[in-house]
Amino acid sequence: MQTPVHLVWLRHDLRVYDNQALHTACNAAAHDKGIVLALFIATPLSWNAHQMAPLRQDLLRRRVQAMQTELAALNIPLLAVEGSDYASCAPLIAALLPLGVKALYAQVEYELREQRRDQQVSALLAQQGVAAHWFDRLCIMPPGSIRTQQGEIYKVFTPFKRNWLQRLASDGIQCYPKPALQMEHALSLPALAPMQAPDQSSGDWPVSEAEILTQMRNFCQQRVSAYQQDRDFPAIDGTSQLSPYLAIGVISAQQCVARLQLEVKEALWQEKSGAAVWLSELIWRDFYKHILVAFPHLIKHRAFQAETDLIQWPNEQARFTAWCRGETGYPIVDAAMRQLNQTGWMHNRLRMITASFLVKDLHIDWRWGEQYFMSKLLDGDFAANNGGWQWAASTGTDAAPYFRIFNPVTQSERFDPSGDFIRRFVPELSAKTGKDLHWPHRLVTPKGYVKPIVDHNEARKQTLALFAAVKGKAAEAVDA
Repeated sequence: MQTPVHLVWLRHDLRVYDNQALHTACNAAAHDKGIVLALFIATPLSWNAHQMAPLRQDLLRRRVQAMQTELAALNIPLLAVEGSDYASCAPLIAALLPLGVKALYAQVEYELREQRRDQQVSALLAQQGVAAHWFDRLCIMPPGSIRTQQGEIYKVFTPFKRNWLQRLASDGIQCYPKPALQMEHALSLPALAPMQAPDQSSGDWPVSEAEILTQMRNFCQQRVSAYQQDRDFPAIDGTSQLSPYLAIGVISAQQCVARLQLEVKEALWQEKSGAAVWLSELIWRDFYKHILVAFPHLIKHRAFQAETDLIQWPNEQARFTAWCRGETGYPIVDAAMRQLNQTGWMHNRLRMITASFLVKDLHIDWRWGEQYFMSKLLDGDFAANNGGWQWAASTGTDAAPYFRIFNPVTQSERFDPSGDFIRRFVPELSAKTGKDLHWPHRLVTPKGYVKPIVDHNEARKQTLALFAAVKGKAAEAVDA
């Protein structure tokens, strides 16, 4: 009689701790003296269709290699195979069924293509009489669990957060422990194409689970108290920089909340504390995923505020290219875009500034920027990226009012007052100080730097006209 195999299909839950699918599979194997086999399928064609950044693909591959070692210490083999696109997943899983696969365990994903992929796999398993267990751990509070008194999905963040916090206080957080050491078994695996090796382009980012957990713990112990004061200043190491690991699931948001509760205790419930503000960022992450599930047309790059899809964006390619390259003549915008291009990461305040500038100064459709960010970001997450762009473009749920327009010079002076961040990424301005650094065009644009490609004051007037044309009203611009 074949030893039962419990197959854990890993996707964006690349961790040993707090992995419900892995935990449940190990418990089932202990009950029936079975084998736990983990599987990861690389699907680069689908990743590219989603504009997944090459750096993020490399981080995924590096993390899978590290997890192979971590799981091997528990006597759990991780089979990492190279597929092509999502359609290749079902046939690859079918090739493993003759091993004696009794059940599959996996975490759900919310996007439409991913849902279709998982439906194909579920149909295959049902035909073969193999159980499929799907777990929802991408959000701290699962989509649909936070609703208004009328049973509707929240479309505004503040009441969503209030309800979310009440749920946290009443229900708490559950994190799953590291699985126990499994019994050794000889398992003869089929000859499938092994996952291609990473190119190490993301090598500046560690991928050991222990190291990432230490980073998260140290942030909660030592730096979260100053998060409220430091988080908006890109020259300061004031953020956790855990977003790439949340995006691919090396850690879970549940673990972050549990660690916060352990380290800061009552400070978590003090609205202006650093811990409470960082928790709000995790709640925003849930909020955008809840919105995505409730309004799946967003996955098709439609605006949440439907009338804004009628805006006739000029979409000048030369301006877009200048923005992508960090050659707009606005130092804070250029420094931020160069940071993104060079490192695959961008400070959150700068994401808001650059997004506002693209839409409300350059008058380019927010979807162009949304897709460019996804093609570069190490922490690219569709729901968060889409939500952030629609917030900045005033087209989304609970978005910034369309007449609230970031002034890139004012933002620069406020959040990079010493100019340390600008000088790091725009070396042609290294000799400039004070106001001349934030706006270096007062007399003559410095040699080697570009002239501003747009006048902010004139651009914001055009922004108001573009929105007024579809909203049927005019408004005064408010600089931020």
